[in-house]
Amino acid sequence: MANRENDKNIQSNQSLTKYWTLRDFFSDCVVVFVFATFLAYLKPFGMDSVSFVYALGFWLTMCFFGYALYAPAIRVGDRIFDAYLPIWARHKLITLALSTFLASLVMGLIAPFIVSAFFSMSSGYWGSVVSSIIASVFIGGIITAASAVKTYVKLQRQVIIEQQAKIDTEQAQVGELKERNSIEFINKLPIEKRGSLLCLQMDDHYLKVITDKGEHLLLMRFKDALLQLHEFPGFQTHRSWWVAKEAVDSTKKDGRKLVLILSNGLEVPVSQTYMRTAKAQLNLL
Repeated sequence: MANRENDKNIQSNQSLTKYWTLRDFFSDCVVVFVFATFLAYLKPFGMDSVSFVYALGFWLTMCFFGYALYAPAIRVGDRIFDAYLPIWARHKLITLALSTFLASLVMGLIAPFIVSAFFSMSSGYWGSVVSSIIASVFIGGIITAASAVKTYVKLQRQVIIEQQAKIDTEQAQVGELKERNSIEFINKLPIEKRGSLLCLQMDDHYLKVITDKGEHLLLMRFKDALLQLHEFPGFQTHRSWWVAKEAVDSTKKDGRKLVLILSNGLEVPVSQTYMRTAKAQLNLL
């Protein structure tokens, strides 16, 4: 049981990075651009003296270069960690954090070159590596988290669409089954008596089938007819009576007894055994 649950978690985690399209690429670029613009507006890390445009150019370069590194690193990392990590650690958050951290280490080694292209560095390359790694972990983690949330929302939306499609298919199948069963039952009648089903009445070893075109006796057990019409909108009112719900026009009381009046004027009794079912079907108090 535990192994099946772990396999299910692994399959679910892998699905978060399995599908990646051109549309995903452009949506990721939008996320990166918005975040770079936000950083350019804030001007962190002592960038107060530069203009917004210059800061935007720097952060766009830094963020998109980071995206070019983080995106494939995370996808490759997912596959590698899923293969070599213990089963209990093969969780999306764990593999995502490890992939992001390793990508941040690499980005921390590359970032000083990008910084030197825009600004002068008094501390030299190795003096800025540590701070670059810390900044890369922070910024890369935020961008990765935003992308992961976007992917998760997309997958959840896809799951909802698939579940709704499945429900629609099942409802269509149920509708087809209802229609097929009712058609098969009605086809047992002579052609001139086939119409809208109103009710059934047990008559010794026969079954009286009443439609809006008349009635006919079938050599069929009452309980077999009820089984065939199980999905049809109707209900049993008596040990020997069944009525179609749409056939009931009105009701009347006969002492303590309830009587249903059908669209053809036929009066059908309701026994105490089926009183609650009949009232529930007809929304009677």
